[in-house]
Amino acid sequence: MKTLHTIRHSRQLWQARYSPCGEFLVACGYDATIQRWNVAGEEPVLLSPIEAHNGWVQGMCISPDGERVYSADSWGRLSCHELRTDNPQQLWTQETAHEGWIRALAISSDGKQLATGGNSGVVRLWNSSDGARTQELSHEHPVGALSFHPKGRVLATGDLKGIIREWNLDIATEDRQLDAGALYNDETKTKGRIQQCGGIRTMQFSADGQKLVCGGQKDPGGGFANGTPCVLVFDWKSGGLVREMPMGSTSDGFAYDVQFHPEGYIMATSSAFPGKGPVWFWRPEEMKAFFSDPKMANGRSLSLHPNGQRLAHLISDSRNGNGRPLKDGEYRGGEGVINILEFELP
Repeated sequence: MKTLHTIRHSRQLWQARYSPCGEFLVACGYDATIQRWNVAGEEPVLLSPIEAHNGWVQGMCISPDGERVYSADSWGRLSCHELRTDNPQQLWTQETAHEGWIRALAISSDGKQLATGGNSGVVRLWNSSDGARTQELSHEHPVGALSFHPKGRVLATGDLKGIIREWNLDIATEDRQLDAGALYNDETKTKGRIQQCGGIRTMQFSADGQKLVCGGQKDPGGGFANGTPCVLVFDWKSGGLVREMPMGSTSDGFAYDVQFHPEGYIMATSSAFPGKGPVWFWRPEEMKAFFSDPKMANGRSLSLHPNGQRLAHLISDSRNGNGRPLKDGEYRGGEGVINILEFELP
């Protein structure tokens, strides 16, 4: 991989996505803003930010026509803004879309529906044009990932315990469950932990809808996120597991983002302790990854350019360890770094 550009933001970022036209790169993060860059020219150009939230923004998606950006935060707010204009206007907002942290946000392939989920254990469906709530799907556990099937009114949801549910949105029923339990471990019972660090963190359908991938951590150990980044690949028709794709060591953390490349392989990025968490590419029909790079550490998201030749890899650079060590008596805050990479793979 060849680095073409490096974009830096003064606060940590969570996710970066190319617009469908490839002209814009949009990112959200921990400073409650949506950052935008025009990347159509020789150098990325920073545009005015969208300031619409009160807390961490960990849910973001762009409409298929590239005109709108949707975002959700840790306070439960869901908002819609113009994307392409110089000073983007808010088109609508739901102040309390959820009672608490929204961790997942997805948009249907036709752009008409949004789905949100998070700590409340509820998935809600929204009309993307005006923000009206249309459906509610109840879950037993917090929801960490959502993905609409590219064909038909079907939604897949992934939760803390590694359960994938298929929902028929025409009649709001759960049709079946897929087992991603490899990404869950009851840490409160087996290790005496006070928190659960497992579950499904990311999920995506292939463009043809024949495969579903989800990512998280194999054998999660709680506490300091001890575990191996892992991606699971399912055959959607049968519901069977095609391949388990672990990468790195038990200190490399979580697979935070996973994407399909048009050529059929799967790209994933991971993060844990500072300097940990590789990037890896894996063909589902093969036993091992054909590319991995532990130096591309602390990855939170990756986004493929529509031309299939560039990749925006976002890392969260926070090396202080809650303020330690201080440099010259000052706290060095974390920052977001997006590397624009060009493929040089066989």
